[in-house]
Amino acid sequence: MTLSINEKRHYRVHISANTFFGARHALSTLQQLIWFDDEDNLLRTLSKVIIVDSPKFRYRGLMLDTSRHYFSLEAIKRTIAAMSHAKLNRFHWHITDSQSFPYVSKHYPELASYGAYSDHETYTLEEIREVANFAKLRGVQIIPEIDAPAHAGNGWDWGPKHGLGELSLCINQQPWSFYCGEPPCGQLNPKNNNTYLILQKLYEELLNATGPTDYFHLGGDEVNLECWSQYFNDTDLRGLWCDFMLNTMARNVSISDFSLKIANNNIDPKVVAVWSSGLTNTKCLPKSHFAVQVWGASSWQENYDLLDNGFNVIFSHVDAWYLDCGFGNWRATGEGACSPYRTWQNVYKHRPWERMRLDKLHKRQVLGGEVCLWTEQVDEGQLDNRLWPRAAALGERLWSDPDDEHDMDVVPQDVFKRMSLFRSRLIELGIKAEPIFPKYCARNPGECI
Repeated sequence: MTLSINEKRHYRVHISANTFFGARHALSTLQQLIWFDDEDNLLRTLSKVIIVDSPKFRYRGLMLDTSRHYFSLEAIKRTIAAMSHAKLNRFHWHITDSQSFPYVSKHYPELASYGAYSDHETYTLEEIREVANFAKLRGVQIIPEIDAPAHAGNGWDWGPKHGLGELSLCINQQPWSFYCGEPPCGQLNPKNNNTYLILQKLYEELLNATGPTDYFHLGGDEVNLECWSQYFNDTDLRGLWCDFMLNTMARNVSISDFSLKIANNNIDPKVVAVWSSGLTNTKCLPKSHFAVQVWGASSWQENYDLLDNGFNVIFSHVDAWYLDCGFGNWRATGEGACSPYRTWQNVYKHRPWERMRLDKLHKRQVLGGEVCLWTEQVDEGQLDNRLWPRAAALGERLWSDPDDEHDMDVVPQDVFKRMSLFRSRLIELGIKAEPIFPKYCARNPGECI
């Protein structure tokens, strides 16, 4: 992307880019070069500037969970619009979970009938297509995720009544802490072919709405082997998990009419992602196709093991890029909270590719990063200020990744200034971003920091 501004009698702006999306990001840069002069009541910009720019990482994501609480299309679009200004380019839509299944499938409406909170808290195929079109114009790709095989609860509890057998196991089982990560329990049946056929139709529908993609997410979060062991105690459970993930990707499968490639408009996705877990290092997944979204702490050994085993990774480290942390426990039993609060400085200063001292080969395996907002304690009323401007700190980190020549734990003054200005722009755009310091500091740059 190249952007140049020359001032003669009028401003002349020239943008050249290899893709529409590069040009779109250049317009975001241009917008940041224009400001309103309160004293002279004029719009101003620099008289001459040339910017040759490109992102350090191709994957710059934001994940929103719409299962624990429902979020309106307006709120989702507002989030995507803010993403475009921060040059975040992947909206990871964690659309379903065990608490609710709000997607109304064309082929299997029973999923929402049994699983949605209400008829009004759902997303139709047409609405998802509307969001995808909105996002595409803003340089953002929608990545829908139907979490599987775990986190699949009441929405799947209709198979026997329709002659399809048990689609999900351990639904609502107690004590829940034995059989799932959080209530209610439910984990897909890996030995029921109908489970895979339903997933294929869901993938087809969602990919038809969002468009063919080079990147697809299969879920894989918090698989509980204790659940499966009740039904398949004579089976290698780790192997069963491998079979499930490979079947959903249609590699070495016996179900001839199922294929993620078919669902993706006959285009084989370059990258198929799964959440990290104790199962992802079993070496059964083909590293040439699978990437792992690493949610655990940046200090965990799994980071190094996955890279050593040849996997590409997307970092979403809980100790830096989980934006739901720091608000206390939401249940009386079990581990349900992470703390402390991740400040925008925590987000900005996190450079795992440097802190982990990765060599050049391992650095090439890092596709990018993603901030995550799980919504057990978030609804639409808190959405904007939980995300912004903290997610924008990730945007700069993954786009330009400024060097840390000084103390790696100190944020330079110029970053405070940029973040303050960007926060003000978000407010002007109707995004209720949280302040980063008193208004006096914003009006007197450099005095407070």
